[in-house]
Amino acid sequence: MNKYTINKAFEKHFPFPIWKIEVDCSNNCLAIEYRDPADTLPSFSVINFEGESILERHTTSEKEWTLEAIQDDFLIFKRFGTSSPIQAGIEVLHIPSQSIVFSYREYVLKEVYKGWLKVAHRSIPSGVDYYIDLKTGTIHNAVDEVFQLPHNTVTYPIPFQGKLPNFTELLSFEDQLWLQTHQEIFIWCYHKKEDDHYNLHLSLSTRNEILDSKIILKGLDRLIPQPYFQVKRHIFFLSNTKQEIATYLV
Repeated sequence: MNKYTINKAFEKHFPFPIWKIEVDCSNNCLAIEYRDPADTLPSFSVINFEGESILERHTTSEKEWTLEAIQDDFLIFKRFGTSSPIQAGIEVLHIPSQSIVFSYREYVLKEVYKGWLKVAHRSIPSGVDYYIDLKTGTIHNAVDEVFQLPHNTVTYPIPFQGKLPNFTELLSFEDQLWLQTHQEIFIWCYHKKEDDHYNLHLSLSTRNEILDSKIILKGLDRLIPQPYFQVKRHIFFLSNTKQEIATYLV
């Protein structure tokens, strides 16, 4: 009996198109930024890998704030502006209480570490760094600590290059075939044309045969250049309207 199958875990709908997704791989959570096309004001939500809402909809009245990262119980935002790619501004939200831990307009975010933010002051010459404690907002000139980057297991499929296995002839795909390995199996992603539209397919295989296949997205007007991202056994797809996230387990 084949133990490898494609199973839908959940599908989550958002009221406006998704602009950005950040992943907390240590805690199996997604932070999503979506914006109203009318005024481009951002809203932010957090869901876990089972599709359960952790933060329903945090809004802001300034469109310059954008999602930078999610780490444990904290959402990290930075500001951007029309006059320069990055304006000064860092803000951190405590997710369970939905309260702002700190908001600094005079600092520019440079790096996110475990528990710490590396920043620069907009009025001080470059080369001088400061460190902000993520949980308290306390600013330090120097910290006696070895900084570590957050745990990251996000992977993406790559365009397949080389001689195709014989069984892939049955896939009849359009344009590009993507490949990713997972444990003992291979994950294939590809488009098939149907009338004037495209369907996005996902297949699992051994080295010799297809184990399971599913149509993930139907009725696409165009080919998707990057079909999904994967974290552990979870594969995340963004719909053609960019208002839904569909998640599958392999």
